[in-house]
Parts: sequence; structure tokens; C-alpha cells
Amino acid sequence: MKTFEQLYTAWVDGALTKEEADAFEKQHPELLEERDDMLKLKKLLQRNLVPAEFAHCEFFTSKLMEQIVPAARSLPSWFHVPRLAWGGIGSFAVALLLFLLFVPNFSVPHPEYVAEVLKTTTTDPKIRATVDSEKGITLIKLDGVDNVPDDEDLTR
Repeated sequence: MKTFEQLYTAWVDGALTKEEADAFEKQHPELLEERDDMLKLKKLLQRNLVPAEFAHCEFFTSKLMEQIVPAARSLPSWFHVPRLAWGGIGSFAVALLLFLLFVPNFSVPHPEYVAEVLKTTTTDPKIRATVDSEKGITLIKLDGVDNVPDDEDLTR
């Protein structure tokens, strides 16, 4: 919805459509006399008022535009923190990709047996050692050895 001032100015200038002008004149019949005076004033001003040339108008315009439109911000440099963070993430991703492509598989193959027993003889003839090998397990049984108590410290 236009304000009264906008409608009045458009009505005086003749910019309203015929329907809008008729509606405005019905709402404000007291302005019909004033319209003729306004048209006379407009013609008088157009005929006698000469536009003046301003000295240094480019300077005035540039100062005005600086206040209206702020100066374009410079682009952030490569040393800006978010760019460094993205660069680090990208470098890490490339390094990880290269590592996964070129480093062989780290899975350790399981041998058929855990240990190879080379000798089962002992210096004490009372102790006898036997070896049982099963799939993935080698078990050495020592017969004739005294039991070690559970609370005995074997690390010494």
C-alpha cells in the first residue's frame, strides 16, 4: 500500500493510472484546486532553475560511494588458519592413501607350529621331556619336576 505522500506526488506528476487518479480525487476532493497551483510551480521551476555544475564532483561522488559501499575485502591469504587446517587435512589424506597403496599387508602368516624343539634331554636323568605338536600348538611336558607353588616369584 502506498502512502499518502507517494500517491500525492504521483498524482501531481500524472504518473497514476486513470482508475488510481479517480480514486485519489474522490478521497481528497480538496486537492483539486491545489493541483493546478502545483503544476504552475513545477513549470516555473523547470523554466527558471538552471542545474549548477559542481566543482570536483568526481571527488564528492567517490567519497559518497566509499560510505555507501564498503571497500572490497581482500581475499584471505594462504596463511589464514582455516586454509592451513584444510591443507593439513588434505596432506594427511594423501599420505594415508599413499601409505595404504604402497605398504604391504601387515597380516602375519600363522606358522604350522609355534616353536621347534631342538633338544629334549636334560642334565638331570630323573626329568624326562616329551613334545606334543598339534595344529598351531607345541606342548612340552616335563615329568619328574617338582611342582612350583603358586605364590613363588619366578622372575628372580
